Amino acid sequence: MSQHDPIIAKHSTGRCLCGAVAYAAATDGRFSICYCKMCQRWAAGVFMSAPTTAFKITQGADKLHVTRTSDWAERAFCTECGSNIYYKADMMETPAVAFGSLDDTSGFTPRIQFFSDKKPEGLPLVPDTKTMTEAECNAAFAPDPGETS
Repeated sequence: MSQHDPIIAKHSTGRCLCGAVAYAAATDGRFSICYCKMCQRWAAGVFMSAPTTAFKITQGADKLHVTRTSDWAERAFCTECGSNIYYKADMMETPAVAFGSLDDTSGFTPRIQFFSDKKPEGLPLVPDTKTMTEAECNAAFAPDPGETS
């Protein structure tokens, strides 16, 4: 999918490994890949996520733990099995759901690779996909040093 192709809304559902937390979301059929060290620690590898335009927990809201993990983002996971559910930067209206939590990932295509200069050695970048380095991500997403939360 090129950046000029129309984006088509896709109704998606997902859940954690144990099924305690489930959600419904509208996605655009694309996913992102993040190679930052924080995501590598959180996901035990690279973190892949699908941005959403609508998101609703449909089961297990009491089993969803949301935690602030950086100056600009929060992450959520199931308290029963530990599965990642979503990542949400402060500038996002709706979260990006953990790609592996989606019930059906068929037809999804990669859209961007964040912290591309931090990817593990030996792991190739996805060709023909936009990349952003650590410096570019920090410039785009990190709050200005003078800002207070």
